[in-house]
This record gives sequence, structure tokens and C-alpha cells, in this order.
Amino acid sequence: MASRIALLGCILCLWTPASQGADLAPPASYEGRTITAVKFEPAVQPLAAAELNRLHLFETGAPLRLSAVRDAIQRLYSTGAYSDIEVGTEPAPKGVVVVVRTTEQWFVGPVDVKGNLNSPPNRGQLANATQLQLGAPFDDSELQTAAKGIRTMLQRNGLYFASVEPRIHRDDEHQEVELTFTVNSGKRARLTLPTVNGDTKIPAAVLAQAAKYKGWFRWKPATEGNVQSGLRNVRKKYSKQDRLTAAVTLERTEYLAPQNRVKAILQANGGPKVKFQTTGAKVSNGKLHRYVPVFDQGMLYRDLLVAGARNLRDYFQSEGYFDAEVEFRESRPSPDLEEITYTVGLGQRQKLVKVSVVGNQYFSTADLRALMFLHPAGFVRLRHGRYSADFAAHDENAIVALYQANGFSDAKVTTTVATSYLGKRGNVAVTLHVDEGPQYTVSKLDVEGITLAKRQKVVSRLAETQGQPYSASNVALDRDAILEFYQGSGYLNADFTWQKTPGPGPHQVALKYTITEGRPNYIKGIVIYGLSTTRRSLVDSEIQMKTGDPISWTEMGNTQRRLYNLGVFDKADMAVQNPDGDTQEKYVLYHVTEGHLYNLALGFGLEAANIGGSQTSLANPAGTAGVSPRVDFDLSRLNLWGLGHSVNFKSRYSTLDRRASLEYLWPRFQNVDGRNVSVSFLYDNTRDVLTYTATRYVATAQISQRFSKSLTGIFRYQWTDDQVRQSTLKISPELIPLYAQTAHVGMFATNWVQDRRNDPVNATRGYYNSLDFGVADHAFGGTVNFTRLLLRSSEYKTVFVHDVIATNTEFGWIQPFNITPGVSEQNYMPLPERFYGGGDNSNRGFPYYQAGPRDPNTGFPIGGNALLFNQTEFRFPFIGENIDGVIFHDMGNVYSTVSDISFRVHQDNLQDFNYMVHAVGFGIRYRTPLGPLALDLAYSINPPKFFGFNGTYQELLSAGVNPCSGPEGFRCSVQQVSHFQFFFSIGQAF
Repeated sequence: MASRIALLGCILCLWTPASQGADLAPPASYEGRTITAVKFEPAVQPLAAAELNRLHLFETGAPLRLSAVRDAIQRLYSTGAYSDIEVGTEPAPKGVVVVVRTTEQWFVGPVDVKGNLNSPPNRGQLANATQLQLGAPFDDSELQTAAKGIRTMLQRNGLYFASVEPRIHRDDEHQEVELTFTVNSGKRARLTLPTVNGDTKIPAAVLAQAAKYKGWFRWKPATEGNVQSGLRNVRKKYSKQDRLTAAVTLERTEYLAPQNRVKAILQANGGPKVKFQTTGAKVSNGKLHRYVPVFDQGMLYRDLLVAGARNLRDYFQSEGYFDAEVEFRESRPSPDLEEITYTVGLGQRQKLVKVSVVGNQYFSTADLRALMFLHPAGFVRLRHGRYSADFAAHDENAIVALYQANGFSDAKVTTTVATSYLGKRGNVAVTLHVDEGPQYTVSKLDVEGITLAKRQKVVSRLAETQGQPYSASNVALDRDAILEFYQGSGYLNADFTWQKTPGPGPHQVALKYTITEGRPNYIKGIVIYGLSTTRRSLVDSEIQMKTGDPISWTEMGNTQRRLYNLGVFDKADMAVQNPDGDTQEKYVLYHVTEGHLYNLALGFGLEAANIGGSQTSLANPAGTAGVSPRVDFDLSRLNLWGLGHSVNFKSRYSTLDRRASLEYLWPRFQNVDGRNVSVSFLYDNTRDVLTYTATRYVATAQISQRFSKSLTGIFRYQWTDDQVRQSTLKISPELIPLYAQTAHVGMFATNWVQDRRNDPVNATRGYYNSLDFGVADHAFGGTVNFTRLLLRSSEYKTVFVHDVIATNTEFGWIQPFNITPGVSEQNYMPLPERFYGGGDNSNRGFPYYQAGPRDPNTGFPIGGNALLFNQTEFRFPFIGENIDGVIFHDMGNVYSTVSDISFRVHQDNLQDFNYMVHAVGFGIRYRTPLGPLALDLAYSINPPKFFGFNGTYQELLSAGVNPCSGPEGFRCSVQQVSHFQFFFSIGQAF
């Protein structure tokens, strides 16, 4: 008769039955009998045979002991792969067969929310409301809890009619449970007038109206955001009546089913009015609100009042009152009024004229000044300098921390302040005295516990080595480097400890690192969930891990980043299945959420500047102030064919430019990172240069390759059809037939970009270089032959801590070849293919596109075959934290040919435009999330003069070949580009 050992326990109480031997048969029936075999039921186990053998559950031929049974059950449970375990025996001729009956554990897989959703809440918020974590153990009882979490969130957003239907799909191969919650939101309830309870001080009816739960025409939807917005509105009502200690909370919400309304029950305690006043100095209400945190927190705590006194003191010290002291007192004139009085002692107003650092030898003064808040007085900003006791203490601590990080454990910094510096009353000089002390070095470093073959690779990562400076921060770096290496090698539970002892010599320490490796973990398999439109092959190409590799959080994170970079997923969650289980092989899980297949963007904007001329007459060829409104419309179809390809339509309509483009983009061509192929078509009705209106049709095929983080190369073929409308040409009548001819340009070109800027939107250091070279030839499908070269080099350097010097140089050269006999180089090039310049991105001494050669009769620009521009800017903090100033100098021009480039600054005659135009000016940059909002005011030192025709088109045509041959030509006058120019745009000039 078979004896049976049964240990049945729930997951939360595994150890009690195992340790106590509950429900076991009498030990005498099996104790000591020989184990002839071990059998698992079911035969297919979630753990591989090698993993089961590693656990050493039962040894064949050994006697069966109760302790061995208990130990085996504990080991199996510790793997996390089982939810239930039974151990029994079956008789055998020479002993017993141990039978292990198991129930596998399920784990949380993808959690998806589908159905008819009325946001808010969105799908992601509802999925988070389930509280189910990818890869964590799952019990069927959690399903209803998860559904309840979704219903609760829906009801908090007024969706009381919503239905939630959970569905489970079990992935038997990976022990994963895929959970889908189908939600039908139903009709959303609306808010109604709230009930306000408590000692309100203000009539409850007034507060209820202040919540603004009713919009212009009807009650607002009962979303969680709208409810909380009502609470904020009530608090604002209290704040306007100086009741800064008022407390407003949401007690609960009541659902009024017959009306499908939600009533918020608010608890409000108005508290006394709080009146702030200052003596000793005038402080505006705005500054009080800014510097006293009571107004932000809405609470009257003493700590906040103390912080307000400190902030006001720092403010006055930053304004030059370095001896300023601020104190406060509280009083209660009446039960419903509390007064807070800040007493300010200003003292003499001073100026910080000098900040010095002495005693430093290991670090340069410039390195230390870069850490400091103290700053001497400037010409525009910080006119009295920046000084306060707190700032001085901050600088001392920052310098000490730098020294300690480099081995100077005993470093000290003290500050002395000299008043009446150089005998001038009110001038202050601050000196920071650095006492470096001795530098401690590492006499010996022992690293214990490394059994990996790559020991030298681990040691080579260490910041602390023999003879190097010692610091606790370097030890912390070593700890992070070692653990990162181990975790990247599959040792997820590796541990690091360290010990410091005195070294043999003075100012020496001996270090000992002890590493507890633990057991490595390997990838059992990689499971991807959430693919619908996207092909698995696209995702596989981004996964560089494979089964059997060590589990590396670093590589898992890199894979997650690459999945996001595909641009087709809104979300990519990653996890390790059964993270706490004692198994060496684990599944790596990714749950991706595909993004929308269509993106629509609509934008509005405008440009204000001296744009130049009129589109319908010959007036104002030198430019005139104008505003160009702009509308942008973009539509994209993403993840085409499920391969991450996209089709993008972009269009713009403005008074200067009308264009539409269609692009097909194939990213990661041939599965090479950074290699993209695109084919595009462009329609462009160019009005930028008001000498003419041209319609351009452009077809481009290109391949780009990112060779490194900073270097990108582009290779393209471009075919262009340039059509200039004859009726819009504002040039000499005899040249109209030549310039109005349709031109075809077939060009092979390459573009190289090197970008090492720290911030492409607003760089403060680094550089940007680009080279664009192309060859157009009849053999490539064109009607004109020329080479085109355009070089740009920008550099950014930070000086004086917060100031930036930025320079930008551009050089362009168009060289025609195989020119039609009798046609000059200048006249050979089609108007739309020439260089044009002027404006904030080239030379602010000209209106947009007004630089370079002009028609001798009308004065309108006609572009050139060469350009040379240089821009230099000094960028500095100007007003507050968000407004910067710019002083700039621009020089350069567009030239007829490359041989005409000249640095002379004077115009030889009214037909000479091949000289260098200089401009200086001042600009303001206001920082916004989209980039700096820029306003530039420029003065052109030597703008060009020219003949301009004052008549109509018909008068020009009837005037003859050369109507402006001299100053007194027919209806001609000498005109000049204005000395003053202005530009308003978004972004830095370069």
C-alpha cells in the first residue's frame, strides 16, 4: 500500500507546513526507505532538467528523510515557478518512488484596455489602475480586483454607466497571463453645485459658485481634473481675501443617479485673514508673494515665515545691501486677523567689485570660479554684484567638495569680506582663502570576490587605484561601476562592500573592496507582446540579446531605447519574469503599445521684419517693414507595412512662401542603425525674393548615414524644374526673356554635418560644421551645368561663467561650366538656383534676401554666384532668469562670382555691390519651451545705394533699354537700403 507525503500550502504560508510537517503520513512508513526514482507530475515542468538537478531535491539510492522532503519543497517554492506542491511516494521493489506533483505559477503578461473609451482616463491610466506589474506572479483572484480598480477610476471621472469585461488568455509556453479589459465608457456625468461644509468664513453659497463647476453654457463634465480644479478655484477665492491659512479638501463625491450628476462635498476652514506688511524698506506685494513661500503653500507655518525672512534677506543682499537683516513678528489684533510684519534693516548699499580666490594650487582659479555664486558687479546685469552670506557658504561648500573628491579630505575654505575696498566707501571685496591641506592617496587596493575570467576588465574600470587620490566619491563611483558590470553580466544580485584602513605612510589609506557575486542569471527566452500592425521582424532587428545570454539590465534598457527610436511605439515596458524567484534562467518580457498610425499637425505663426518690396509694383526695392502670417498643415501615415516606414505630407501657406511636399521615409535601411532612405517630391511657389515669383518642382532621392554621434553624411540625387513667371520679373526688360526661361537641374550632391553642440536649440559650447557639395550636369537630366559648394562653421564658447561668444561663418560658391556662348556666368544661372542672403541668419544689415547684386534699372536683388558671411555674437544674461541679451556684429555679402569677393567696405559706384557690408546691433532672447523668442535691432554701417525705377511695369517696358543710365534717368532715383533693420523670430540667429 502506497504511503503518501502531502504538503499543501498557499503561497503566503509555504514555510509553516513544510517546517512543521503538517498533513504528513507517519514517518515510520517511509523514513529511511531507499529512493529508487524521482517522478514529476506533470512530466513537463516549467523548470528545465538542468535547473531541477541544480536544486538537488532527492538523491537516488539515498534513504528518504522527512528533512529532505521539507528541504525539497522549500527549494521548489523558492524558485517562484510553482503555486502548489505535493510530495508523495509510490512503492517500488527495493524502496520507494518519490512523486512530486506541482501546479505551475502564472505571471502577469500584457495588460491591455480596449473598447469604446471616453478620455479621461486614457488607456494607459486604466491599465495602471489594475495594479498589475509585468512579470509579477498572478493569482486568479487578482482579476476582479484589477477590474474594480478600473471601475473606480472610471467613476472618479464621472463614468458611472461604464462596463468592464475582463478576459484572460493563458500563454502556456511562457506561463504568462494576457489580460484584456474591454471597457465601454458610457455617458459621462456632469458636475452640479457643490456642497461646502465647515467654518467657511465666506458664505458657503459664494464658495460653491467660486468652484466654477458650471461653464458658459452647461455644467462641466465630472472628471477628476475638473473636480480638483474646483478646489483650486475655492482656494484662490480665499487667497484673494487674504485668508492664506484656509484649508479646502474634497470630503467625498455623491452620484445623483436620476440626473446623472456628481455633487462634490467640500470641507472648508476659512481661518483668519493674514495681513503681511514690512517696515524699514518698501517691498511690493509681488515680491512678497515671490519670496515668502506662505503664498505658494497656502499654509501659515513658522518654518515658511523663517524661509521668507531668509529669502527677503538674500534679495536685498543681491540688490547691494550686503548687511541687510530681516526679522518677523506675529500678532493677533482680532480673532479674525493675523498680522505678519517683516522688519528690514538695510544698512549701507554697497557694490561687490572684486571676488578673489587665494591659496589654491591644485585647481586653477577659473575652475573654482565656475562653481561659485558670488559674482562681481556687471555693467548691465548684477549692477551691485551677487553676494549674501548663504551664497558665500554655498561657494565654500562647493569648493571643499571639489577638493575632497580629489583626495584633499582636510580641505577648508574661509571667506573674508573687505569693506571700503581701495578706500572707496561702499565698495566690497570678497576673498575666499583655500587651505588645501594634504592630499591623501591610495597605498594599496585589494579587490576580493571576483571569480569571473574578466577580472582585469572589472579592475580597469576603477577610479581608485594605487597612487591615485583617495575620496569617498571615487569609492562610490567604483561601486556603481562594479555593480553595473556585474548586472550587465547576469549577476543581478551582486553586492559590494568596502573597508578603509590607514596606509603605511603619512596621508595614505589602504582600501579593500569585497564583491559578493551571487549566481548568474541567463535569458530563457525573449517574449514580445503587443504587436498588431508592426511586424515581428522589425522588432527582432532591434533586439541584440538572445537566449542563453546573461540577463543585463543595461542591455535590456538599450533594447527599450531602440524600440522607442523606431518611432512606432508609444510605450515599451520591460520586465524580467519571476524577478524574485531563485532560478538561473528567466524570461525577458517586452510589452509594446503601438502608436497612432496617423499624425495631424496644424500651426500658425508670423514673421515681422523688413521683408522688402511689393509683390505687385516696383516700389520699395530696398525693403519695407512688413508682417508675413503663416499657416502650416502636416499629415503623416506612420508604420507603413508594419516596417516603421512613413509617408509625410507637409504644407505651408504664407505671403512669402507656398509649398507642399510628400516624402516616403525608410528608416534603418538594410537594418543599419542611422541609415535612412527617403524619396520626396516638393512643390514650391517661391515669393521669398520679391524680384520674381518662381514655381519649383523638386524630386529627391537620398540616403543618409550617421557614422557617429556627431557625424552624419547625406548622399542625394535631385531633379528640379524651375519656372519663373515672366509677368513678375522686376528687372531690365531685355533680360526678362533670358531669366524667364524654364530650367531643369539634375544634380548629384553630398552633405556632411558634424554637430558637437551641447544644445542644438540654444548652444553654449561646442561647434557645428557642415559641407554641401553638388554637381549639376546635362548628363544628370538637366539643362544647366554647374558645381555648388556651401560651407558653414559655427562655434560656441562659454566665458565668464554665464556668457557665451558665438561665431558663424558661411562660404558659398557656384561655378558654371560648359556655358552657352555669349552668356556671362552671372546671367547663365537660373534665378531660383542662385545664392541669396540677408536677414537674421546671415547679415542683419539687410532685409531678408536683399543682399548682393541688384538689377541696374529696378534695384531689385538678383542673387549671385558666391557668398561670404560672418556673424559674431556676445550672449549674456540680461534681466532675470529668462531674458538674455545679445550684442552682435555681422559682415558679408552675396557676390556676383567668387573672384568678386572683397573685404573693402566702400561702394565704388551705384552698380557695385561686391563689397563687405557691416552691421552691429543689440538683441533680446526670451527663453521659451520652443526655443528663444528673438528680437534683433540692427544698424547697417555701410548699406548699398542703387538706382531704383519709380514707375509702373508698362512705363519700364516703354522706357528703353537703359532707363536708369544716370542719376537723372527716366523716373529713376537713387535709393538706399535702410541703416536700421529689425527681426522678430523664434530661435537663435545661429
